[in-house]
Amino acid sequence: MSRYWEYPIYLIPHGGGYASIVDPNAQADAAPSQMLVVYTESEVAVRFMSEFGMADMPRMLFNDREFSWLLQGLRAPVTDVAFDPSPLGDKSDARWQVAVRELLDEHLTADYSPWNYPVYAVAQEKGFVSIDGAGSHGESLTVLGLFTSEAKAMGYLEAANESGELCTLMSLDEARTFLSALTEQIAAVALDPIVDRDQRIAKHCFPLETLLNKYLVRDE
Repeated sequence: MSRYWEYPIYLIPHGGGYASIVDPNAQADAAPSQMLVVYTESEVAVRFMSEFGMADMPRMLFNDREFSWLLQGLRAPVTDVAFDPSPLGDKSDARWQVAVRELLDEHLTADYSPWNYPVYAVAQEKGFVSIDGAGSHGESLTVLGLFTSEAKAMGYLEAANESGELCTLMSLDEARTFLSALTEQIAAVALDPIVDRDQRIAKHCFPLETLLNKYLVRDE
């Protein structure tokens, strides 16, 4: 799949959303349409903001997953995306203009993972960092710990007075392969568990079956 851009890309925060410009190619008698402004170079994004007196900083998107989620939230009149429009106020030409639907369907790889990559498991002498839990009927369960940064993983080990070796999962496919191999050992995944008063807890916990069947999937 060829694509126009490389990550990161940059959006312009504006009015609780992101900057868009009027589509210069829209027909005069058609409903007004706008194009989301996306820049592939931070310097040009900053120049655009300076031109219009915006004091904020551009927002960076790092992968298809983040870009897809943002595009899926767009509503009319924003129907297209303008990549690298001129940062000058009296121009609206873009290096590439594409419909939001076309961008989602033909140029982005769907990824419904409930986290950004990489994520980290921690290998220990016996298995991986995990939390002991109980099911709805009182049965014992093992919940694997996954961490969204190396710092959070190392902070957990320090707080738990444990040691381990980080295992980096770089993509949806790597995460799916890794978790599929543990279906007999774990029942769920805890994201960024912490140690609080000698208790291992996590705000977000996903049943393994739900992860493999709903989130860690590829669109056909």
